[in-house]
Amino acid sequence: MSSINIGSSNLPYGSYTLSIYAIDKVGNIIPPINRRLSTGFFGINHNNRILSIRKYPHNYPSSQPPSVPFPNQSTVSTILQDIKSMGLNAVRINMYWEAYRWYKSQRRASTFINRLREIASTADSLGLGILYNVMHQWKVSSVLYSSSSSTSRGVGFPEECFIPLNLIPSGFHTTGNSYIYDQAIDGSSDINKIPKNIFWKAFATNYNVTIDGVTKGIWQHIWDDYFRDVVLATKDYNSTIGYELMNEPMEAVDNITTVEYQGLGNYYSFIAQNIRQLTADKMIFFSELISWRHNDAQINSVYPDLAGKTAQYKKAELTARLMLPRDKNGQIINGIAFSNTEYGKNGTFSASQINQYNEYNRVFNNLKQSGIVTNLQTVFTEMNEQDPAQGGTEPTTNTFINYLTILKERRYGWFYFNYDPNYPWSIKDSAYNDRKNSQGITYKKMLIDAMQTVYRI
Repeated sequence: MSSINIGSSNLPYGSYTLSIYAIDKVGNIIPPINRRLSTGFFGINHNNRILSIRKYPHNYPSSQPPSVPFPNQSTVSTILQDIKSMGLNAVRINMYWEAYRWYKSQRRASTFINRLREIASTADSLGLGILYNVMHQWKVSSVLYSSSSSTSRGVGFPEECFIPLNLIPSGFHTTGNSYIYDQAIDGSSDINKIPKNIFWKAFATNYNVTIDGVTKGIWQHIWDDYFRDVVLATKDYNSTIGYELMNEPMEAVDNITTVEYQGLGNYYSFIAQNIRQLTADKMIFFSELISWRHNDAQINSVYPDLAGKTAQYKKAELTARLMLPRDKNGQIINGIAFSNTEYGKNGTFSASQINQYNEYNRVFNNLKQSGIVTNLQTVFTEMNEQDPAQGGTEPTTNTFINYLTILKERRYGWFYFNYDPNYPWSIKDSAYNDRKNSQGITYKKMLIDAMQTVYRI
């Protein structure tokens, strides 16, 4: 029996069905075997207002969903059709566990789940793929202020996760005042008393949390209380690409050691194993560990071969050695993808950034060449310019072209950030109209023109 290798470079980006025919010894044609091929995807992020509730600052519980973003948000059908019209083939849906916990507190969990099903069925009808970014978080939780201005909060994890860590100050439910995400709770310079460090280092150990009177490891609660419901609601839709295990974990955490790398890898493996019990073919996306604030002495003591290597080299090696989702036998789980985020300047990436991508490619190619994994895609789940107020610049078509050219050369998938009016680099403005630059060109047109230039679509 002969074989044929179909390289994705020979096909436009998208999804295809390959019909395989064969002829038996007496000349009869054997019925085709259909296989779905994915040659890459590019899409956009979307924060659906039901799926991305922030609980605070609000009395809890209350009769109406608190802090629902984007009041002018269009219907699911309108949004997905608009994204489809841009020539995109996928959407990354950002979701928060604390949003689901709020609906459960109101005995309205079906509202959350039904919105997922509406998205999935609409995407089915349009031929769009959906990546469910199940554990999206930013600055950990709305329980914490995101900055010293005390005007903004994080989002992601529910209140119950912070009680055992003593990160909910006295009077919080009355005043709404909280600790600041990246400042020590006692006002000192002790990094061990900074909420982000306290939370993520505890998370890596699977510390116990009590929810609805039941105490167990936080990872088990994530699965039992939330993640399983999402997978069960969406796994049977053709539009479902897969599930993202965690967004930007351990962002800017200090004194990272092999313990935190391994702990996050254990979480990835735990959730991935549970997903695989429910679906064998949906993709599983695991994220890089954002922080480079490594404890080099500890890492070097565990892995002497990494001593003297660059930060990028170490990060890639530790990712490959400790963080890939594995089954109970220690084998890397099939159908995984590595998700990255990047915010460049003027559509370019620094030498340090390029070096990091090179190191990731190196370790993943080694895994492929050794037969440890058959395929491991890399995808940029967020990519855009920084806020102009922070030194970034407004986009041009060439900016988008520069970004997409780099990603195409490396065969990386990508999701543009964002459809909704979160940041200056979003497709929509606060009135939910198409955002324009100072020359009156919409971001949507610039992205479409760049895709047509780079991908010839």
